[in-house]
Amino acid sequence: MLPLLTLLFLLPVLRHALAAPTDTPSAASFYVPSVPGIHQDPVRPLTIYAGHLSSEYNLTRLHSDVVNPHLFFVLVKNRRTADKERVIFWFNARPGCSSFDGLMMEVGPWRFDGKGGFHVQEGGWEEYSTIVFVDQPAGTGFSYTSTDRYVHLMDEAQKQFLEFLRRFYDVFPEYKRMDTYFAGESFAGQWIPYFADAVLSSDISIPLRGLAIGNGWIDPKKHYQSYLDYSVKVGILEENSAPWKEAKQATDKCIEAIEKTGDVMVIEECEGLLLDVTKVRQKQLHGKDMCVNIYDVRYDDENPACGMNWPPEIHDVTSYLGVYDVKSAFHASARPGSWVECRGDVHRAFHEAKMNSSFTILPRVLEKISVLIFAGDQDLICNYVGLEAMIKDLTWNGGTGLGTVQTQSWTVNAAPAGTWVESRNLTYVKIFNASHMAPYDVPHVTHDMMLRFMNVNFSSILDGSARIPSNIGSQSKPVLVEEVEAKPTNVVPPLKSPEQNKAMWEAYYNAGSAALVLLLVFLAIGTFIWCRMRRRRVQLPSNDPGGDDEESIPLNTSVGNGHGMNGHGQRGSDDEDNEDSVGSRKGKERAIVFNVGTDDEDDEESYSHRS
Repeated sequence: MLPLLTLLFLLPVLRHALAAPTDTPSAASFYVPSVPGIHQDPVRPLTIYAGHLSSEYNLTRLHSDVVNPHLFFVLVKNRRTADKERVIFWFNARPGCSSFDGLMMEVGPWRFDGKGGFHVQEGGWEEYSTIVFVDQPAGTGFSYTSTDRYVHLMDEAQKQFLEFLRRFYDVFPEYKRMDTYFAGESFAGQWIPYFADAVLSSDISIPLRGLAIGNGWIDPKKHYQSYLDYSVKVGILEENSAPWKEAKQATDKCIEAIEKTGDVMVIEECEGLLLDVTKVRQKQLHGKDMCVNIYDVRYDDENPACGMNWPPEIHDVTSYLGVYDVKSAFHASARPGSWVECRGDVHRAFHEAKMNSSFTILPRVLEKISVLIFAGDQDLICNYVGLEAMIKDLTWNGGTGLGTVQTQSWTVNAAPAGTWVESRNLTYVKIFNASHMAPYDVPHVTHDMMLRFMNVNFSSILDGSARIPSNIGSQSKPVLVEEVEAKPTNVVPPLKSPEQNKAMWEAYYNAGSAALVLLLVFLAIGTFIWCRMRRRRVQLPSNDPGGDDEESIPLNTSVGNGHGMNGHGQRGSDDEDNEDSVGSRKGKERAIVFNVGTDDEDDEESYSHRS
């Protein structure tokens, strides 16, 4: 009788424990107490959460025996206090390309230290705003799904992201009330307007305030045509020279194709134009074939990479994220294999040439929220000439183009930073001496830009990089003037932040609950065995107890690296045929059904554009 009563008592607890995986996980389960090789600032330690959330929007396709889509995210909480709480969702580049580029080299809190690790530095966008880096669509970076579930169209990607958001706010409900921004670069010029349009039309009620798009691939018609003019401006081509005339003929053929197509994301006939325009910079140097870096024209790179080896830290980032302990610390172990910057099979599955570009939906987004478009002036692939032509041709909020507003100079820390202009909910910023990845080159400048765009009240900020002086035209940034207290001689690292303590104690509580369940189970088993033995002593009949074998499912991993270029310049791998060059794109291949993509099949595509 006693064992029966004990089991009846345990039944609700066991039911709760067994049901936990299908319920909303706790925020504590995503908490990252530390990451190997990332050296924290002891005065202001980072608070990090990371892991996978389901993005399967079709509940009829949820099955326990298949690999359902899960998006991976890293959340870094703001280190300093501004006038209010804000959250930014960051997206990098085209289908298959990971947002870890933004985290590890651009707007995140740390940079490579040259010794195999990373150090925290000022200028990251997480200083005053929580930032969430998202690997999407499923299959990108550390996210995963079966290969027959890769997205093919933008509306599928929209639905995946909306489902991810719902799950995210279930786990972190406090962020649903915060001013929210979507930001990113390159092909995020497509993702961000489409995702914003989907959110604004959905039942997800969040205060979405604005979008920030850096060197974005928005209107392909204007981008393709801009290559010739931009190359003249930066000195790659000399007007009316023989190479210029050859590039002009190729551009004219592209324009003919443009006139026959709609507003699609990619125009196949124009994909080789970049090579035609830049081949004048091809040369031999120290026995190596060199070409222009299409992401930063100030540099050359080895052919056929032409920028894929840049920034140079990308190789260190790839090696670092391939370390098992690092992957485990980020709660990314559910994704087999190593991290790959761009996965070719995810890209091939996405039918860019069949979908309208975000240029077609940007006007209705601008009716509701603000949009910032910024451009590093040294980028060729998504250059400022094309972006300015796109804005000039865009009709929104009762007018076409910027109108009569004046472009103003912008300085940061007394140095020229760029130009700034605003009109009818649209802000356009050109950034001097910056590449395709502008935050990589000028972190404090781009941080100042983002803080201004988010309308941060600088007068309320007591410390940090927001106090770096800056001007737009004659208007100076208002800064709170206050005496700074002298730092003590011996700085004692503070205790954990309340956020960290909360997560730590929640983790302890969950572990304690599991231990209690196990203790009660063992107690019940022990009581049951004791009663059986007692019955044996009085020679009562008994049955042998049985037990279930525990199933162990090994997770095979494969490691792969490689760098090539895709149709918009995101990195692929050298494992594929080397016949593709900067201007070509590899054909799509049929996916293997119900197989989780690994690095061996991803590091295979030679790309031509980064966007």
